[in-house]
Amino acid sequence: METLNIFGSTGSIGKNALDVIRKNKKDFKVLGLSTNTNIEALISQVKEFSPSYICVADEESAKKIKHLGKKIKLFKGQSGLCEFASVGCDVSLMAISGISALKPLMVNIEHAKKIALANKESIVTAGGFVLTKAKRFKTKIFPVDSEINALYQLFALQKDFSKVYLTASGGALFNYRLKDLSRVSAKTVLTHPTWDMGKRITVDSATLVNKGFEIVEAHYFFNLPYENIGVVIHRESRVHAFVEFKDKTLFACMYPPDMRIPISFALSYPGRMNALKTCNFNSGFSLSFEPLKEKQFPLLGIVLEAAKRCDNALSVLNGCDETAVEYFLNKKIKFTDIHKAMGYIFSHYKQAKVKTLDDVFYWDNWGRVKTKEYLRAL
Repeated sequence: METLNIFGSTGSIGKNALDVIRKNKKDFKVLGLSTNTNIEALISQVKEFSPSYICVADEESAKKIKHLGKKIKLFKGQSGLCEFASVGCDVSLMAISGISALKPLMVNIEHAKKIALANKESIVTAGGFVLTKAKRFKTKIFPVDSEINALYQLFALQKDFSKVYLTASGGALFNYRLKDLSRVSAKTVLTHPTWDMGKRITVDSATLVNKGFEIVEAHYFFNLPYENIGVVIHRESRVHAFVEFKDKTLFACMYPPDMRIPISFALSYPGRMNALKTCNFNSGFSLSFEPLKEKQFPLLGIVLEAAKRCDNALSVLNGCDETAVEYFLNKKIKFTDIHKAMGYIFSHYKQAKVKTLDDVFYWDNWGRVKTKEYLRAL
């Protein structure tokens, strides 16, 4: 039995992970759970899984925690989150959203044998720092993102390939005309056709910023040149990645759009464990693929150009995207203003080298500040 710490246990990924654990109680002992603000959900999880450690990253929310018993240690605030990351374990699931996962991730690399990483921003903004430290401490990092996880599974079969393809559903607005996008509501954008995800990632799915970030992940995790990573539209979200071999044979990794499958793979590798009750063809389904229309998703091109510059651009754009999406979800701007903000910031940011983790946080914050200034002026 392996010990498991979950960072972000009350979010979508964390809840799916705990559902996997319910089906495989003999394989894992939940050692620690953490949340940002969802105390009610955390307490419910504590009663069911009896962890030895819990963490509440938000100081005000932590005040709501009452008596938990002498056997449970409570960590509070951002400093407490890094202390929680120092708790030794066999496996960690890093499911904190945004760049706020980066500091605890870097700490946790020193204390976990294996990390299932469900946070793409840490790789997008600081992939070199993260993977270099993981190699130094011999900590294995497994991607939980469905497409990158699918590539990992395919690469385990054979490595003599010439190109890889990530699939993209196109999000909730795929069939909309460009001239109609300025009128769409947040509710419409959040109605994803196949996945049940967090709000930011669902919006990023509609702009394909999320797919751009996944390409960066594939570049770092598998040392792939950007020109060898393609994207194909696949609305059903059942095939998550392809690898193309030299003879042009395609191998695909396919499973239902359910995050419990990549989570279970990342937690149990090199073995496999039960994630779903069944995966059958009783109801039938079809698969369709079509080429990506780059003009329909201009932000994908911006993210890829930023990635190829190998400077501070990705940190800046991460801060910009998160800020603009938050403004849109709060009904302060139109959906198309996300495109305007990203385009403007990318055209006006100050190019600089990223030499330290402090640089990553500095330029991420710079992107947030400048994006707020731009959006207020709209």
